[in-house]
Amino acid sequence: MSDRGTDPPSELFTRLDGPAVRHLVLQVVLTLATGAATLGLAQAGHSGRWVAVALFGVGVFTFFPLLHEAGHQTAFAKGWLNEVGVWLGALTMLQAPSFFREFHWEHHRSTQDRDADPEISSAPALLDPYPRDPITYFLLVSGQLLMVGKATFTIACALLPQAVWQHIFPFIRDARTRRVAWESRLALVVFVGAGIGGWMFVPGFAFLLLAWPIAHLLLGLYVMPEHTGLPNDGDQIHRTRTIRTHALVRALMWNMPYHTEHHAYPGVPYHALPRLHDRMADTLEHDSKGYAAFHADAFLRAIRVR
Repeated sequence: MSDRGTDPPSELFTRLDGPAVRHLVLQVVLTLATGAATLGLAQAGHSGRWVAVALFGVGVFTFFPLLHEAGHQTAFAKGWLNEVGVWLGALTMLQAPSFFREFHWEHHRSTQDRDADPEISSAPALLDPYPRDPITYFLLVSGQLLMVGKATFTIACALLPQAVWQHIFPFIRDARTRRVAWESRLALVVFVGAGIGGWMFVPGFAFLLLAWPIAHLLLGLYVMPEHTGLPNDGDQIHRTRTIRTHALVRALMWNMPYHTEHHAYPGVPYHALPRLHDRMADTLEHDSKGYAAFHADAFLRAIRVR
């Protein structure tokens, strides 16, 4: 619940299967199609493979908001559909579902807390404020730290003694440690099996893997505006930014550019966020006129022009 004003009507919290099922089917079909095109063009040595793998990277990227929404149990009405969604999203994003949930729950509980929010607590001087120089800006925007970090988290929880990774990841609750461990091991088996099988039996597989750095470049551009440079106290509206962007971007990202609205009322499903945005428009403190506008501002700050 938000700390301000009147809470939205109960119908905005209604969970539905239909919108997300249609969304997911289209997303999977388009992602598989661009992946197949990437392999075919790579095998033929056609220059169009670069366009195909870029589009495939966009498809991979769209599994992050699926992971997010299904992780909140709000993407679908049926619990089992949310489980399918969270596993599809997590494996595509190189994570175990339970690890993401523990990480993300703490992010919601401790948003912008430099000591407790796992999105920034590992390096608050680096991850909390606007980047202070262009090298830091490009490093964070590239998203490659996100990709390597998520894969490393999965490997750590799968292979290291529990006492070790519990110290590294204090946000994982004691009751969830066993689940995090076995899910991470299962995810690691899937990654290793897919990697070995693809490398041995699928021509062009190595080129296909370029989609993951591309997807994480998009993820780096996408996540930075959500909280970067915002206050470390106050309510969720005070600590979160909404990005006013093109309808196509909102569709690809399951309406998550309405990020302040989501943080204020995380129980509202993604399909109702546009209506929630209309109700909250006058209470938003931080909103950016698109991703390009945010990053132009962040870059100018990084080179000390602004």
